[in-house]
Amino acid sequence: MEEPTIPSQTAPPKPFPGFAQALGILFIFIFISAIAGIPAGVLKLLGFNRAMAWALLVGQLGGTALCLWICTAMGDQKWRDYFPHRPVAPMVWPLVLVAIAGIILLSNGTEGLLQRLWPAPAWLKEAFQGMGWQGVVVGAPLTEEPLFRGVILGGFLLRYGPRKAIAYSAVLFALVHMNPWQFPTAILAGLFLGWLTLRTGSLWPAVFAHFLNNFAAHLSAVYKVPFLSDQRLQPLWMWVLGIALIVVALGLLRKTLAEESEISGLVEDLP
Repeated sequence: MEEPTIPSQTAPPKPFPGFAQALGILFIFIFISAIAGIPAGVLKLLGFNRAMAWALLVGQLGGTALCLWICTAMGDQKWRDYFPHRPVAPMVWPLVLVAIAGIILLSNGTEGLLQRLWPAPAWLKEAFQGMGWQGVVVGAPLTEEPLFRGVILGGFLLRYGPRKAIAYSAVLFALVHMNPWQFPTAILAGLFLGWLTLRTGSLWPAVFAHFLNNFAAHLSAVYKVPFLSDQRLQPLWMWVLGIALIVVALGLLRKTLAEESEISGLVEDLP
């Protein structure tokens, strides 16, 4: 008499993406962005700087949409998963503005110190300044947030838990900027944006925060705001003010969001 065969049990697939898969996503993102940026580069060479800035924005949006489509094919997430949206308490928005003001001051001070120790080459500064406000102020928040806080943070949350998910996604967020002078500040911003997304359950506060940060940087450069638009070391009071704004904003955000009944138990484990 033949013994009954026991069906083999296979482990369920791990949530997408893991860290190595996220590195692959970023490689695809950079490659697609480079291809999508070719028309903007041609327009710049021809001297059509205004058209170049708009072409760059279109390339950013189209390239990111293609990258998200590839992620959908590789994983089991849907498009709506990349744009989480829960109702957000009205008090969150002004508190995000206060937090970003503090982050800008700390970031500016940190970059000033790094520039003093190791000045960035002129070509790197010119490359970022030549992007135009369209790509920096509008394009970056609308493309980087769905990728980092939608795809990557969402997968990391299921794989590694909230704290590691925030930390790992912040490191990748800093790496993709490919600017060593912005690495510490990009990590700081990435930690806040990841924490904010998981705490609110919505992508849009992070998009708003990213927009505020880039808009403030653009205005500082245009209007030559002292210390924020030059390489001088900022005074001590700016450091103190930045830390105070962050501490106050995060404390009030935690209190506000803790009162929201829709926060899940997993997210409540966040600091």
